Amino acid sequence: MSNCCINLPCANTSIGTVNQYISTLFNTLMVAQCSLSPPDYWPPDYGDIAIKRGFQEYDFIIVGAGAAGSVVANRLSENPNWNILLLDAGGDPPIESVVPAFPFEILKTQYDWQYSIENTDTLGLYSGNYWPRGKMLGGSTSLNFLIYARGNERDYNHWEQLGNPTWGFNDVLKYFKKSENNMYPEIANAFGGYYHSTKGLLSVELVNSSLPLSADIRMAAEELGFNYVLDLNAVKHVGVTIQQLTIRSGKRESAATAFLVSAKDRPNLHIVKHAHVENLEIDRNGVVSRVKFNLRGEKEFTVRARKEVILSAGTINTPQILMLSGIGPRTHLEQLQIPVIRDLQIGKNLHDYPYIFMLLKLDKNTAVEITVNDLIQGYYLYLTQHTGPFSNIGTFENVVNFNSRDPFSNYPDFQYYHIGYQRGQVSDVITFFNGLGYNDIVINIAVDVIKEANMVIVPLVLLDPQSRGKILLRGKEPVLKPKIYPNYLRTPSDMQTFLRAIRLYLRFLNTVAFRKHEAELVLIPMPECDVLESDSDEYWVCYTRNMVATALHPCGTAKMGPDSDPDSVVDYRLKVKRTTGLRVIDASIIPKIPSGNLQAPTMMIGEKGADFVKEDWGFIGKN
Repeated sequence: MSNCCINLPCANTSIGTVNQYISTLFNTLMVAQCSLSPPDYWPPDYGDIAIKRGFQEYDFIIVGAGAAGSVVANRLSENPNWNILLLDAGGDPPIESVVPAFPFEILKTQYDWQYSIENTDTLGLYSGNYWPRGKMLGGSTSLNFLIYARGNERDYNHWEQLGNPTWGFNDVLKYFKKSENNMYPEIANAFGGYYHSTKGLLSVELVNSSLPLSADIRMAAEELGFNYVLDLNAVKHVGVTIQQLTIRSGKRESAATAFLVSAKDRPNLHIVKHAHVENLEIDRNGVVSRVKFNLRGEKEFTVRARKEVILSAGTINTPQILMLSGIGPRTHLEQLQIPVIRDLQIGKNLHDYPYIFMLLKLDKNTAVEITVNDLIQGYYLYLTQHTGPFSNIGTFENVVNFNSRDPFSNYPDFQYYHIGYQRGQVSDVITFFNGLGYNDIVINIAVDVIKEANMVIVPLVLLDPQSRGKILLRGKEPVLKPKIYPNYLRTPSDMQTFLRAIRLYLRFLNTVAFRKHEAELVLIPMPECDVLESDSDEYWVCYTRNMVATALHPCGTAKMGPDSDPDSVVDYRLKVKRTTGLRVIDASIIPKIPSGNLQAPTMMIGEKGADFVKEDWGFIGKN
């Protein structure tokens, strides 16, 4: 676009008026873009001061400024008598993070940890091995699809039944509500406000893109018998709906914008960016007192915590830090010659929503190609008014939740999404598939489709995975990325659920709404699958094994549970077992993944974990 006019002759010389308007327009657009994410909007980096003065002692040191850590930092710093240090390996999010339509542009950049999974017999050969994770303030809430979904009451009641008191739905609901500022009155006020709140720091909106295709997707689902449900976060958990999103006035609402920006001027909260935590200082009695980190890749610091160290580094980094510090499986640590302080099953119980996708060609005879002017006008509208196609997530706003085993069940085990692209969006399609690690065969097929028609990518997501993986250290050097073994589809029941979901989705192609769009299934050439009978279970098993990938919601690697559970790492108050002064407050404590995206549950864990800390140290504060 920058070279679109480079060879055109310029108009005659302006007498001044036109130049003034052009200058004003240019300056207005630059100011508008800068206002999306001005440097002074984000919390200041205390590292600048610490490099000159050194670090003081703190009451609490929090590692990780993601979905949970941002919440914990905000809530603990409400006590002006406590000094809080928040360390994060990343910095301020880029402008692309603010724009709801740009999550895939951030992948494989400095704002992403760029993890990869290990090659195993369950690896999707065509889907690659890429695991994105946010490396910036807000963590993965700064690069996700903004979905606000809690799961359902049975998920949390099951946590409690596993031996975790106070984690049942009636207990955790108040913490979901504590964070939430639901901006959609029909949802917020339903059931007398029992399920939602308008008083929290996290803005949640129901954003309807008003795209005709989006409405047709919902019509197709209803034609197949799925009921439209306004709010899957209330009573009904199955059906088709427009998703609630963490958006505030057309801009992304991340954990950082909601919880850190609002607390950035508190003098007792010091936030240090680009601080890569290497390990914790733990004595033989299990007392944790200090955190060692590398600042900006230049200088190492060791800082003391008077009360607690709180790990909120996430499902991958939290177990890595614990194992590097001597807390982990004895055999594994001894193999790496790391002194074992506590033999705990760190890194086990890894699970995630696995997914595959189907590719649909639409409107092959009627598709209108998108133009540069369309994109320019859309971005102009976004810059000046924060509305238009860049202010939402398009057809991805729809979700279909269902139970593949029991059509009358209110508890989903599967869901469908739809990501729509208009003919000619070649670079966007490449960005999507490349960003998630798909190979050239997949990318080339998708590009061929989008050049001649509209296209929909349909992720089919398993919400109730039974397979479990693990995380191991690659070595004892902190800079080495850990080994990730998701072990997708290891449990036969997971594959059977995929087969049921695939069979059901194929019925979408024959609905009136999809036939109107000339919907056509496009299969990826796979020699090992193509020799099988087309549309047989054997074919779809082969397809699923080759295409399975992460739906970006890993959890469980520092499992919460009672002492009777040999795989548990933290107790129900999130204290690391057989240690003093150490807690984990993030998605790694989840014993079993809830049937909804993890952004909202992880923030809930942050809220509840912060209250545990306050209670244990005698500060009631705000509730």
